[in-house]
Amino acid sequence: MTAICRNAWHRSAAGLGLTLLIAWPVAAQETVDLTLEQAVAEAVARNPSLAVERREIDIARGTRRQAGIYPFNPELEVEGGGGVGRARGPVESDPRRSLDAISVGVSQTIWLQGQRGLRMRAADAGLLRAEQLAGDTRRQVVADVVKAYGDLLVSQDRLRLAQELLTLARQVRDAAVSQFEADAVPQLDVLRANVEVTKAENRVVAEERTVALAQRELALLLGRPARQPLRAALPSIALPSRVMDEEAARSAALESRPDLKAAAAAVEAARAEIALIRAERFLPEIKVGLKYESGNDFDSSNQRGLLTLSVPLPLFNRRDGELQRAEGDLAKQQAQVELARQRIEKEVSVAVRQVTASRQIVERYAREILPAQERNFQLLREAYQIGEIKITDVFVGQREFVESRDAYLDAVATLNTATAELYRATSQQP
Repeated sequence: MTAICRNAWHRSAAGLGLTLLIAWPVAAQETVDLTLEQAVAEAVARNPSLAVERREIDIARGTRRQAGIYPFNPELEVEGGGGVGRARGPVESDPRRSLDAISVGVSQTIWLQGQRGLRMRAADAGLLRAEQLAGDTRRQVVADVVKAYGDLLVSQDRLRLAQELLTLARQVRDAAVSQFEADAVPQLDVLRANVEVTKAENRVVAEERTVALAQRELALLLGRPARQPLRAALPSIALPSRVMDEEAARSAALESRPDLKAAAAAVEAARAEIALIRAERFLPEIKVGLKYESGNDFDSSNQRGLLTLSVPLPLFNRRDGELQRAEGDLAKQQAQVELARQRIEKEVSVAVRQVTASRQIVERYAREILPAQERNFQLLREAYQIGEIKITDVFVGQREFVESRDAYLDAVATLNTATAELYRATSQQP
């Protein structure tokens, strides 16, 4: 009997040592507690994907600035020449005469169809689209953070469950050893109890690894070092969510979703492009210039000023193909708006129904199933300690208890995922 107890202690100590060895790299670092609001705020400020998308806004601002600048600079033209001529006549005694000329002119291209305003209109729409796309990336990041935070909450609770099961398994093993020492149960009970302790230790190790992976996923979204250990600090493992009926959620989403606003901005940009192409098809611009010419032609000197006018003639290129392409792009962008609207309505409907159903399941587990299973398992343990039942009955009750807790945590995980999708669908944040 003493050898059996000693072997059981060695197995337990070895398993605990393995657990501490695996968990040591994480435990060596300081763990940071985060609320959900803090996690979302950090992600909005430092998420790498969101930082990249914000650079698109700077690009669009540069495009808008350039659209407001008149693109044509005045053109200065200077021509000059000189030479030697020869003339013969009855009066002229000197056959050599000098010959030189100079021409100076300034010209300017002038828009006639309001192209500058149309280009600014298109650039404004492009800037708005870039801002809304950045907002849509923010929406996705917030939802991803909410989901990752919920996954960490559930992982932490699974680890607590594994540690609790390890404690229970050791208590059952201690009871089996006591009963065996009293010759009340066979040695097989102690061996089975040791097997259950080993299983519980392995589960603790597996859940610690899962928690570390969940921490790393959340840290990457927050822009923190990947190995930074984090702890989700919420009193409940179920994420908070607003109770919304489907119609209210749909209205809120259609009003606030940035991807829908980005699609509408793309429609406005396409319309501005069509207006610009149509404006430039016929007489889009003229080129006006002033020129001064001066020259000496043998015995005469000539000076004159000229007004020049250059007008493009749209005989061959009337930009018909560009107009057709722009009209097709407008039709596509309008279809994208309708597609986005339908997708939003579907996402909201699915998310609201999923949250409602998942919440009902979680509440039923918390209110009815888990308390009953916990009471049953407690009664089985007490009955075994006084020798009324076999240890196999305890293991059956323990398995049912574990299965109920696992099912509850699965239901909470589903609820948290649905909550994150509801935040994603309605473009709201905690």
